[in-house]
Amino acid sequence: MVTTYDELREQQARAAVRVMGAHHSSWNGSVALLPEDSSRKGNVSWDHTINYHPSVVSDLREMFATAGQQHDQATLQRYREALRVVFHENIHLLAARGTSHAMGADAYQQPHNQVVEEATTELATQQALNEYIRELGLEQIAPGISDVRTAPAYGEYVPAVRSFSEEIGEAVGQSAEEVVRRLAIVNAEDKLAVAAVLLYDEKVGQLAPAQARVGGIQALVETMQPAFAAIHEFDPGDPQDVQMSELAGLNAARKATIKAEELQEFWTQNQDLRRSLDAGLGAGASGVDQSNRPPSQNEHDGRLPEAGTGRRDPGPRPGAAHPNRNGRRPAGPHRSLGD
Repeated sequence: MVTTYDELREQQARAAVRVMGAHHSSWNGSVALLPEDSSRKGNVSWDHTINYHPSVVSDLREMFATAGQQHDQATLQRYREALRVVFHENIHLLAARGTSHAMGADAYQQPHNQVVEEATTELATQQALNEYIRELGLEQIAPGISDVRTAPAYGEYVPAVRSFSEEIGEAVGQSAEEVVRRLAIVNAEDKLAVAAVLLYDEKVGQLAPAQARVGGIQALVETMQPAFAAIHEFDPGDPQDVQMSELAGLNAARKATIKAEELQEFWTQNQDLRRSLDAGLGAGASGVDQSNRPPSQNEHDGRLPEAGTGRRDPGPRPGAAHPNRNGRRPAGPHRSLGD
């Protein structure tokens, strides 16, 4: 249980790691204040500093100063919104083994990755905020804070990741909440790859040779990207954009599922090729049809993301910055992730 703002500041990252089942947080231990006139309530810099708007810090200090007292709904909503910002920023900083938040900086500049990063982070925040509150013992500080609700950020993006996670979850036998959690605990570069790994392992798995795995997963990622990129400039205040966002997520998941099923069919029909490749003989081995190749699967060597569940503390890593907004989305390089 934390009883002061300073204790919350100290424990914010470790609590997020525990609640989300992440490997570690990239937080460098520093918290800074945004300018008073900033439209954002918080953001995370690529050097792993968390930045909060002064109003967020003020609301949290007030919450602890009145610990245990009863508050009206509006006051509780104000406190909960401040905690939503804290949790959102700390989810941004979660990363898999051997990676950091800042390793996704270049990927974040791509529209599809911005959409997925921000929507996944906000959706995970909404899903697990009450658990974060329980983990920190904040219901005792502000009785009733778990029962009020605040409006989510990124209303134009969240429907896409919600429908995407539901569709992927159904395809792989996982809950939508678990799919969101797995995406949330890796950086911007790896989020879609985590979904692709789930889909590939369920649909293709051992049917394909080991050396086809990375290329197959990359093919699924590339199938997902266009639908998310298409909603990058959507307006959260436009009901039609919000509706189209949901359809975009469905489109991304369904196209990737179709691609996975094509790979499944190919390898089901080409087990001689698989056995040859697994034996290290190559596609040119005697009796192997060299014309057979998986559908639209490019050669690709690279690292697959790992959605670990370790509990290690982070180390700092220098970098640029990424935004957490309550206003408009970031544009251009060297920005910070935000609410």
